[in-house]
Amino acid sequence: MMWITIPALLMAVVHYLVAVRHYGLLTPDGLFVCTQLLMVFGTAKLVDASSPVDVTYLQLITAAVMVYMVASGVTYLALRTQGGQPRADRPARRAYRVEVLRPTWRIVLPAVVALALVLLYFQAVGYSAFLEGLRGQLAGDPKDMATLRLDSYAGDTYLFPGYANQFKNVIFPGLVVVILTWVFTRSGLRARLAGVALAGVAVFGLLGNGQRGAFFLFLITLAVYVLLVNRRRMSRWALLLPAMGIPFALLATYALGRGTRGSDSQLAAVTGDLYRRFFNDNQLSGLAGFRYTHPLPVQNGADWLQSLLGVLPGNRGSTLANEIFATLYVSTMGTSPPSLWGSVHYNFGTLGVLAFAAALGFGLQMLTFQALRRPSYNTLELLGYAGVTATVGTWAVAGPDALLNLGLVAYLGLWWWGARWNRVRARAAAPVVEARPRSTPVVFSPPDARHGQVPARPVGAAVGASAAGTGR
Repeated sequence: MMWITIPALLMAVVHYLVAVRHYGLLTPDGLFVCTQLLMVFGTAKLVDASSPVDVTYLQLITAAVMVYMVASGVTYLALRTQGGQPRADRPARRAYRVEVLRPTWRIVLPAVVALALVLLYFQAVGYSAFLEGLRGQLAGDPKDMATLRLDSYAGDTYLFPGYANQFKNVIFPGLVVVILTWVFTRSGLRARLAGVALAGVAVFGLLGNGQRGAFFLFLITLAVYVLLVNRRRMSRWALLLPAMGIPFALLATYALGRGTRGSDSQLAAVTGDLYRRFFNDNQLSGLAGFRYTHPLPVQNGADWLQSLLGVLPGNRGSTLANEIFATLYVSTMGTSPPSLWGSVHYNFGTLGVLAFAAALGFGLQMLTFQALRRPSYNTLELLGYAGVTATVGTWAVAGPDALLNLGLVAYLGLWWWGARWNRVRARAAAPVVEARPRSTPVVFSPPDARHGQVPARPVGAAVGASAAGTGR
């Protein structure tokens, strides 16, 4: 059934040449297209060609991805030619300055509070599924990781795991990255050693409950952040990310007990499990979800509403993912969410899928094109934007509740906090000018890179200087 996906592949090539090559893959639009192509091609390998439902699902997600790329590409061209004149975007996007924030109490205190909440959460659970699984593997006594993981976030005692994850998977590791950026660019050996220890605590928090999804998502966030801090240029840190991340990913997979059988080596089995996670598991879950929901009536958004209400304490939310899991594993003790497009289809029908794909193409292209056009940003802003990029760019399963669970609101909060930091400092640095009758009006130049600000100049002088600069 791979032939059905050929139009999507050709459209992806055109979309790359028209739009993505100008701003790169590590953007909301670029990441989303890559994620959806993985879903399409992975699903094509799983569908049963003799099943009309399977073929319909593959056609549906292929059409949705194509509509998305058309809408995104048209939006890009419209934004690029606003006012009838082409707008340069790649040079302008590299022109911003990056302010490395010093870890003052305004950053350290929230980081300490977030760490305290993470430790309290694990204390309330009573164990770390990651450490328990690793200990069992090393001792030759593998643990029941499925039960340990399930009890850590859906046990008899409700411990607000969704809220804890915002601190464990987003706020604490995000603030640690902001601190480490200053440490490794401004400080000495002792501070760097302390920074390495702090990074280890953050990694423990990400892997602590035995779920690797949050760790992979944060690795993508970190890759986008490194690119942005270097003003969209590659650096040695971007090359170090896989070297640092892959060993932890392999260790987490090993701790989960995805061991070897027969003559396979341990490394081969662990690597194979990682491959299935990216190229098989979500695709299989999405296909099973469509098989389950296809004969059911369209929900008109009721399932999405129920899922969103699930973020409230004491509200279980939608049970659809558990019901789909039961069709695969004859048990409701787990979740297999539908794919993004399968979820849209279940809630709004086929026309809803096409309309949503077009709207999403417009929205993510606007985010990609319009973001980061100011002359300067601080590291907290860039971390927040990187997290938003990774979250929406890797959206492949379930409805909008998945974005909330993955930390979209928390990343938006970090982005807003960093932007507010800039605005407050800009107001504090603005010169005070007394109004005098018949005085020449003044304009204020943007902050100078070395001295923070440039004295006010008469309008005539400023206009003349601008004209001279344009002439050069």
